[in-house]
Amino acid sequence: MHSNVIIGNPSNFSHSSRKEFVEDLPKKVRNTVRGVDLTLINEAITAISEGHATINGKKPTTRIERFIVIASYFKAARTNLHMFFEGAENIQEDFTVAIKYKDQQLVYKFPEAILS
Repeated sequence: MHSNVIIGNPSNFSHSSRKEFVEDLPKKVRNTVRGVDLTLINEAITAISEGHATINGKKPTTRIERFIVIASYFKAARTNLHMFFEGAENIQEDFTVAIKYKDQQLVYKFPEAILS
């Protein structure tokens, strides 16, 4: 028997994760989210569910971890068509986010080192 999976709408997709992410964006950024941004957020959530975007070597389990991973994915894939968003900021705990994006392995470490 075939599952009712629709191309472009992954069965693992979580609308609540997308809603949480958008709610947690800074208000100035939240007001600029468009369809192209939602598509990229959906792509990040799919990458998490497929194990292609992890935090400290595992899938994110908390709202904060999900935000950090989605923000990092967004930072990796953002183009000038997307909202202006620099990614997760003011992260004080030690996190390592690994993202497989377009056959590249990208790693982001938090807190980010400030270079002077």
